[in-house]
Amino acid sequence: MRKGFDVRPQLMQLWLARTARERLVLGVLGALMLVLAGYAAFWQPARAGAARLEREMPQLREELGRMQSMAGEILAARGRGSAAALSGPQLETVLQQSLKELGLPGQKLDRRPDGRFVLEWREAPFSTMADFLDQARQKWHVAVTEGHVERGLRPGNVNARLVLRGAE
Repeated sequence: MRKGFDVRPQLMQLWLARTARERLVLGVLGALMLVLAGYAAFWQPARAGAARLEREMPQLREELGRMQSMAGEILAARGRGSAAALSGPQLETVLQQSLKELGLPGQKLDRRPDGRFVLEWREAPFSTMADFLDQARQKWHVAVTEGHVERGLRPGNVNARLVLRGAE
């Protein structure tokens, strides 16, 4: 069985065979190689990463602002969620009021015995109808369960019949 191979005596013999000036040159070259290896392994990658982060920082700040805004909206929605869940005559009243505020022409709102509402429009602006439905969804947790929408006579207008369900 072979014993471990030890290189130290051979290196020491090689080192001692050199003159003082050669030892100085080898020492300086070794130190220079150590500095270059440290730069290549640590400093240069860190500097490149910092430059990349500096370029991406405005976009990251914008995304953070958007996420914080969304978090605020979620917290606000949670805070008003339990109080905004209406049903029956209360929901019918707020829906009628909202329709009047938006000025939707020709609307008809009837409550069914099962608690759902039938909403009909003739020649209503589609964008206003969509705004009303979004507002009803966000404020009173109303969902569209059935719907039929067709193009109206004027551009941008629709005839629609929707069945809405309130929060349960």
